Amino acid sequence: MLAMSDINIEQFFPVFASTGTPVAFLVPTPTGYQKSIMDATCPVRELFKNSNLHDYEYQYQGPEAKARIESYFVHFDHLEETSASLYRPKTKKGDPRIWFDNLRRYCQPCNLLALIVINHCIYVINLSNPLVSSSLWNHGYVYDLLLESAYKERLIATELLNKIQAIHNQGFIPSITFGDPGVGDTLEHALGIERNNSKAPDYKGIELKATRLTRNGSSRQTTRSTLFTRVPDEGMSYREIVDHFGKVQTPRGSTLARLQLYETLRVSRPNAYDLILEVDNNNDKLKILHQKNHARHYVSAWRLQNLRQALLTKHHETFWVKALSKTINGWEYFRYDKILHTKNPNASLLAPLLEADKITVDLAAHYKPDGKWRDHGVLFKMLPQDLSLLLGEPIEYDLTKF
Repeated sequence: MLAMSDINIEQFFPVFASTGTPVAFLVPTPTGYQKSIMDATCPVRELFKNSNLHDYEYQYQGPEAKARIESYFVHFDHLEETSASLYRPKTKKGDPRIWFDNLRRYCQPCNLLALIVINHCIYVINLSNPLVSSSLWNHGYVYDLLLESAYKERLIATELLNKIQAIHNQGFIPSITFGDPGVGDTLEHALGIERNNSKAPDYKGIELKATRLTRNGSSRQTTRSTLFTRVPDEGMSYREIVDHFGKVQTPRGSTLARLQLYETLRVSRPNAYDLILEVDNNNDKLKILHQKNHARHYVSAWRLQNLRQALLTKHHETFWVKALSKTINGWEYFRYDKILHTKNPNASLLAPLLEADKITVDLAAHYKPDGKWRDHGVLFKMLPQDLSLLLGEPIEYDLTKF
């Protein structure tokens, strides 16, 4: 769709990057323009989800589930009020749609439209309009609007930072759950965030990732951080991989054997299950292969484009929070001491970092003794000290010094 734009889109990338403004682009096709309908493309959907505005994934199909969002057309010196319709039709598998009232008075087919979100409202900027683009380039009204959008984002980050600082000031607080998930669950509980299965960011568009700095005085710096989870797109399913390659083993602390596969996959060498990753740059895929007698056989694969999108969705903006841990009377307590604040990951580096073993993949699944399936997802992970390779130059906060 963007290829139909009547103006070069690349020239606008620097100005949106320099202001730090999250943006998605749309180009009304001649057919869509006449039918008053546009596809809500993946970047548009992610912008709305990351802005805590709307999530198409949880929207029912049909006109009765249509969402109306206050919106504005941006002119070179003023705003024009309009309204956006966000919906999923009952036909064509419910593909997400978007339309703006009176759009045909604001633009023409194949014009390049930039969408930004401010205070839960959508702002539509017609970059094909010379007056509008001039106001952007010359730091006029439109440019100031971008700065306002970026400023609102910074306010949310400052709000979250202050809340975590207040939690730190409480000292060590008891974990609300047992085991490894406790460090994240306890932080979210202290922030008033309810547990859910949504893939959307945790706090008003900001993802939270909590890890332990120490556990009972021992270093935990080698604990890898989970970037995102995603099962393979093709080939064997996650469950079929465990069925085919898993081993019957007895977990530590148990007397009951089970079929399981808990192992890290990397590009450089096969693991204990003879599984290895391979980056197929020609076909833009990440493959799982099984190596036997120096021969490799295809198992499953991800489309790298889907992995890049998962990264951008999950980590548009992230607080990587680190906690000191200690045990009191047999129960774990946390004090949240440090934050690494990252934004706008460089998704183009995903494949090279996989090839360099800087990003690895964990399979973590088993069958319970009663035969029930249990999995923890397919986890793409990275060491904390390597995060800056993917996530740019982070801002570090030491809460012990505030």
